[in-house]
Amino acid sequence: MSLPHWLPGRRLPQPAAYQPPRGWSLRRRLLLAVMGTSIGLWLISLAIVVGVAWFATSDVFDDALEEGSRLVLQLAPQGELDTGPDRGARVGRGDAPRLRIYHQLVASDGRVLVRGDDTPETAFVPNARREETVTVWAGDELWRVHVRPGPEGVTAQVAQPMEERLELLEEMAENLAWPALGLLAMLGLLSWLLIRRLLRPLEDTAMLIDAKSPHDLTPVRAQNPPRELQPILAALNALLARLAQALDSERRFTADAAHELRTPLAALRMRVQLIERELKLPGAHLKQLRADLDRCTALVENLLALARLEPRTEPLVRETVDLNKLLDNLNLQTANIQLERALAVPMVQAAPVLLASALRNLIDNAARYGGEGVRVRIETMPLPQGGVRLAVRDDGAGVPPGQRERLGERFFRVLGTGQTGNGLGLSIVARIAALHGARLHFEDGLDGRGLSAVLDFPPD
Repeated sequence: MSLPHWLPGRRLPQPAAYQPPRGWSLRRRLLLAVMGTSIGLWLISLAIVVGVAWFATSDVFDDALEEGSRLVLQLAPQGELDTGPDRGARVGRGDAPRLRIYHQLVASDGRVLVRGDDTPETAFVPNARREETVTVWAGDELWRVHVRPGPEGVTAQVAQPMEERLELLEEMAENLAWPALGLLAMLGLLSWLLIRRLLRPLEDTAMLIDAKSPHDLTPVRAQNPPRELQPILAALNALLARLAQALDSERRFTADAAHELRTPLAALRMRVQLIERELKLPGAHLKQLRADLDRCTALVENLLALARLEPRTEPLVRETVDLNKLLDNLNLQTANIQLERALAVPMVQAAPVLLASALRNLIDNAARYGGEGVRVRIETMPLPQGGVRLAVRDDGAGVPPGQRERLGERFFRVLGTGQTGNGLGLSIVARIAALHGARLHFEDGLDGRGLSAVLDFPPD
């Protein structure tokens, strides 16, 4: 018979540990988007600037060629045109010429009458008849030439190599590129800092959500979250509210059901006793029925205890507990056991009622499953890293090591003990340990026999 879904002891299949996928990074994508767009716009801007500079400087250089051709026509008839070595006119600063101008006087039949230094021997534009500025190939090189007709069919042709113009353009692009690259690097750094700062609310909200526990289903309170994050927080808080309501309803139902079952079970046991006395039947006839009723009563009591210990949002109130006084007030049935104490640390920080319930369950388990005359020792000792170890050890039959890891599961009982029970006693102890932040584990008992239930309480 399967247990209903609301019963605290039902073991549901546990999902595998969630491993978040290694997805893409929003911060990285934003940074790449900003930098990619910035670099693209920077390249377009650089191309536009270089293009505008090229056309502007070309117009200036063409005007210089036009003026140069006029000077060539004026100076040549007077014999003032220098045609000696290094005859190319230079435009520049210091010893680093920026641009050289080359000139020719060309006859009507295409013969070169006068030419400057390093100027091609053939005319730039043979048979030129009108004034124009053209780009031509001469001497395996591309030239920008201005042609101006003069008297008697003579033309002045003044040129500049396009390669030199391109060198000036490249130098201009380099001068623009390095400052722009520095600005891009600064833009990348500022973008990374700003994006990291602007995405900080996401990280803060993730930390708030990560701090939540199964016992804390209160709404996530982020301080001044951005508008885009508010719908996510609203949906998450609504989910937490529904989950808290469902858990609270489940706890109330379990507690109410356990509480309501106590009265009819007690009445039924009394009825069995009355029937036994009135009919004067031997005790063996109704002994099993009384045992079953006692077991149901114990089950209801344990269910009620577990319902009270289910996830709680209020903090656990602790105080200094004197273990000697606590054990004296437990009213334990110790007639069939040898109870010993070895309290090296007589005081522990805990909730007294819960600690008493845990010790009562552990001692009762040791007495029930250990057998007649079993030794049960309650001991405490300080832990090396701080905190206190509280152990209940016995020298009874014990539990095989392979089954110890299941101790504390609800409704789990070791088979073959011959004892009645409902398998909830150690579940209550495990829950009390979790509320105190203590670690519950099991090991060998006294003299290498039996079982030890050990609670390691953390430092205060």
